[in-house]
Amino acid sequence: MTFISVFLGRTFHYLDGILPFSLGENDLPLDDLAAVVLLVYFGATTLLDAVAMEGSKAEEEQQEAELAVAGLGAGSKGATTYNIALATFGLVFLAEWGDKSFFSTIALSAASSPIGVVSGSVVGHGIATLLAVLGGSFLSSYISEKVTAYIGGTLFLVFAGITLYEILN
Repeated sequence: MTFISVFLGRTFHYLDGILPFSLGENDLPLDDLAAVVLLVYFGATTLLDAVAMEGSKAEEEQQEAELAVAGLGAGSKGATTYNIALATFGLVFLAEWGDKSFFSTIALSAASSPIGVVSGSVVGHGIATLLAVLGGSFLSSYISEKVTAYIGGTLFLVFAGITLYEILN
């Protein structure tokens, strides 16, 4: 998913080079401006979601995930590693398609180095997945989903600020 997002972002970046938008004597980087707008939007909506968030949402999502996993195991007596891996891939692929991280990766890769975006995305997603697999239940007893949403929303706004700063300089 990361590579698809970066490819789409870089395509948007190249189109911006072909169809420049000028305001006076200066060309405005539409891909970078779109990245700022998307990042501010995601930051604001994530922070608003955090403010409105109820404490039981994370528990409901965990129960839904446990039911889905139980249903996977109940469907066959001997679920193979291949079947579990395939089901997990499908679940993650569909969950990631069109979410905030997908569009954020497109926006960042349109405005920044694709190698840096791929590296950061892969490492970030890897660490998040590792934490979720190894200690999700344990960590959720110490860090609420609301705090995580506040951190995420703030990071979106920080990235928007950095991108805007790079546009202006």
